[in-house]
Amino acid sequence: MRDTQELEYIEKGVYKLDLTGYACPYPQILTLQALKKLEVGDLLEVITDNPPSCENVPAVVRRNGHIVLGIEKIGVGLWKIRIKKAK
Repeated sequence: MRDTQELEYIEKGVYKLDLTGYACPYPQILTLQALKKLEVGDLLEVITDNPPSCENVPAVVRRNGHIVLGIEKIGVGLWKIRIKKAK
């Protein structure tokens, strides 16, 4: 398993986490680890090719007090989950 080295700086306050190739529970775990590294108010864009992650990642993020801004299909079998760190 790779570390959260996939966390990529996009611009001030915006980061991308490429989790393509990961199946549950790794997307949830790695998303929470990445959020710990961000500042309150930062945005995290999680890229996934695992359809269950479109439900599981937002659920665990909300349970941990963060805000899910949206889920968008960005290609064939690819989704982007936008998250705002809230605490």
